[in-house]
Amino acid sequence: MRLRKSRSLKWILTRRLIGLQACLLLFFFTLLAGWVWVIDPELEDTNESIIRVLAKHVERKADGTLNVIETPEIAELTRQYPDLWFIVRDGGNNLYQHGVFPTTLLTEPFPMSIEGATLKGGPSAHAAIGNRDTPIGRLQFTASTDRIGGKSQDVNIWISLDIDMPESGGNAEIFWLSVVPATGAILAILVVPILLVTGAATAIVTPYSIGRSLTGLVDTANQAKAIEFETRSAHLDVSKVPSEIIPLVDAFNHTLSKLDHGYQQHSSFPADAAHELRTPIAIVRTRADLLPESADSRQLLQDIDRLSRVAHQLLDMQAIGAGSQTAQMADLNELVGRIAADLAPGVIDAGYDFLFEPAPAEALFMIYPSTVELAVSNLIRNAVDHSGYKGTIAVTVDARGFIDVSDEGSGIPPAERIRVLEPFYRLNTHSSGAGLGLNLAHKAAELHFGRLLFADTDGGFRVRLEIGALGTVR
Repeated sequence: MRLRKSRSLKWILTRRLIGLQACLLLFFFTLLAGWVWVIDPELEDTNESIIRVLAKHVERKADGTLNVIETPEIAELTRQYPDLWFIVRDGGNNLYQHGVFPTTLLTEPFPMSIEGATLKGGPSAHAAIGNRDTPIGRLQFTASTDRIGGKSQDVNIWISLDIDMPESGGNAEIFWLSVVPATGAILAILVVPILLVTGAATAIVTPYSIGRSLTGLVDTANQAKAIEFETRSAHLDVSKVPSEIIPLVDAFNHTLSKLDHGYQQHSSFPADAAHELRTPIAIVRTRADLLPESADSRQLLQDIDRLSRVAHQLLDMQAIGAGSQTAQMADLNELVGRIAADLAPGVIDAGYDFLFEPAPAEALFMIYPSTVELAVSNLIRNAVDHSGYKGTIAVTVDARGFIDVSDEGSGIPPAERIRVLEPFYRLNTHSSGAGLGLNLAHKAAELHFGRLLFADTDGGFRVRLEIGALGTVR
């Protein structure tokens, strides 16, 4: 099955933010276009719209002069724009004028060949000139809602070339939908740069901001990696992680607590059972000693001894895994020498020569003395049980932290040297051991950050217990 590639939270959020910005911009301009559609704006200047109204209400009197009919629409314009002025001119230079306007417009007629223009009389004041078809012919209209030339008689003229736009009937209403393509192009010109700028800013700022906010999460992940079996009861610190991640960290801490509690219950059961068996075993041993001497009684005593040894080893396993011991500075020469002295009579009685070689100098190490004693004792007993009850068993201490137990037996086949470290695994099912000795020694080595090593020698086999970096003094 193909593994799914993990996704980066930084770039997921960055892409979504950019998409959100694009959608918001599109939504904004859609609303703008809808607003324009609803209000149906007229694309006209105010002055041009006045010219359009005037063109509908102009007439020629009987004497040939021009006149603008006073209709409610014209009255509304004069009321709405107090400064309104306009001039109506025909091809014969006949005029109709209203309001206060620049006198130069009367002395200098504006060419009717120009269909439309804008006259500017200042920064904001302007007038519109345009030719319109009316009921009495084509006329020229000049109109403005501004007072032009109040302080200066100068009139600036800006001529705009006429662009044909569709008109409806005589109302000259400009259909704004005709400019939709141009409006779309303008909107694109506005949207695309904004989207590019905001997208670039988001792509740069978002990963940096998210990276800063997730720094505490990285520290918490490093804490999780540092948790070992011996520190399984530890909890991750939630003070530095984002609030959204706290439920996950809490769940992880809760899981660690349940695992630790379950392990404590599981590991304490063998020790509790062994402890409860010690008294019955002692009673059975006492009664077995009272039996008449025979092969059956001797076999029974051996079985009872084996059962007693298993019970003690189970208690030893619990003691090693409890984690309640205190490390002490000790000389391996003295510690191992004392163990060798205690076990020497039993080794010799089993038919072996026994040799102890201390290191030439002190071998001071920070150790858990009881754990090392258990490990060395089990290694010596293991050598007694599996070396054929002949030859020499030698115990050697090296100042580098090595404790070697050598014998002249056949040793452990290379293919079995990993499995023999498992609890209750035995190469010889007929041996008196329970398969726990090497497992105890291996745990003791790991507890001292060392190793348990096997090696073939010229005369037999060697097991080495290494004391590691728990603490040394040279």
